[in-house]
Amino acid sequence: MPKQSKDDYLQALKSPKTHHADVADYLEEVKKYDEDRFFEHFNILPLEKRAKTFLELPSPFQNDVLKAYDAQTLAGLVEVLKSDDASTMFLSISKNTPEKEETVFGLLSEKRQEELEQLIHYEAEEAGSLMQTELFKVEKDTSLAQALEKLAVLKQGGIGRVESLFVTDEHDKLLKTIFMDDLILENRENKFSDFMHKFPHPHLVSAHENMDYALKMIEKYDLSVLAVVDRRGHLIGRITHDDMVDTLQEKATQQIYNLNKLHADEEIEESFKKTSQTRAIWLSINLFNAILASLVIGLFEETLETIVALAVLMPIVANMAGTASVQTMTVVVRQMGLGEINFNDIRPILIKEMSMAVLNGLFFAFLSMAVAYLWFAQPLIAYAIGLSMFVSFVCAGVLGATVPMLLKKLSLDPAIASSVVVITLVDIIGFFSFLWFAEMLVL
Repeated sequence: MPKQSKDDYLQALKSPKTHHADVADYLEEVKKYDEDRFFEHFNILPLEKRAKTFLELPSPFQNDVLKAYDAQTLAGLVEVLKSDDASTMFLSISKNTPEKEETVFGLLSEKRQEELEQLIHYEAEEAGSLMQTELFKVEKDTSLAQALEKLAVLKQGGIGRVESLFVTDEHDKLLKTIFMDDLILENRENKFSDFMHKFPHPHLVSAHENMDYALKMIEKYDLSVLAVVDRRGHLIGRITHDDMVDTLQEKATQQIYNLNKLHADEEIEESFKKTSQTRAIWLSINLFNAILASLVIGLFEETLETIVALAVLMPIVANMAGTASVQTMTVVVRQMGLGEINFNDIRPILIKEMSMAVLNGLFFAFLSMAVAYLWFAQPLIAYAIGLSMFVSFVCAGVLGATVPMLLKKLSLDPAIASSVVVITLVDIIGFFSFLWFAEMLVL
């Protein structure tokens, strides 16, 4: 925002011309330096704008608002949001201030309670958890003129952006999804049954279908909206492209955090205490893994004392193999997250990664042999590191490709568990193979 007086700032914040996302950005900066001023500016926002701004704030800031507001105020915020956003906020209340959950729910209108009961019972990975129940739908015997009149009423009621219209039969089963710009050339007096044959079969998803499948459909067919139906085929909601973008961003963030052993909810704005606790858990696990690798090294203590060069070269093997495994894991986990591969694809992926591992293993085995020989002028040590490098690369390729898929098959998060399992195993294999080959060849 340009430089303005305080009153101008407050007016700009309240203005409908200022997007709630921009208001959230401004409030984030304010809160970093003055929490009282943050609430002062947040509280002056009109109720609907305040609710939308709340959803744009980082999670730690949202938690502060939830704790500061009473149940009556929170219920007012939930009430004015669209159904999907209302369920998101209510779930946040349930998670962070559970003592207010029941009271807030009781203060909501009967209609909003019914919507929340419908939406919050879906599992987090189900498509129904993403949908909103506000719909522009008409029966097939409705005229286009009548449909436009209905749209005007819906817009006055706050339905939000409408990209498409859903045509249903008398039993509320979806027949067509028609984008609004496709209706421009149609005669307003015609019924939808007169011209809907021009449009293709609708794309739809069951509310209980996996979220990844719904997101893949939206991406594959370039949809701005996807119809959601119940098990009997009745139209019950829609997933919009903005919800898809937000969800994809959250999933990508979660994968990146998990691969690096960070909690999925951690943000820069998170409290020092909470951040330190979540990181300490994974650092403790990593310490345990490091101890396992050290125990393997300890098995060859006498060998290391006899040949000092091994201690210098040993980290090279583990580092190179670890990097190779991370490269493979990152690709596999990402493609799994996008729904492009699954356990049934393990054979061709394994063949590809094995071939690449063998090729890279041979190249870097000869390269490391040359480095070791030039460094220490001991051919047998050079052979040992070359053999170990080859074995480690092959194992890294196999483990990096198969472990994420096996963990997914066991219903474990491949992003968060793969790095823990694979890197530990690759380190152990690298250290053991190098020291074992050295012991066999040199001593």
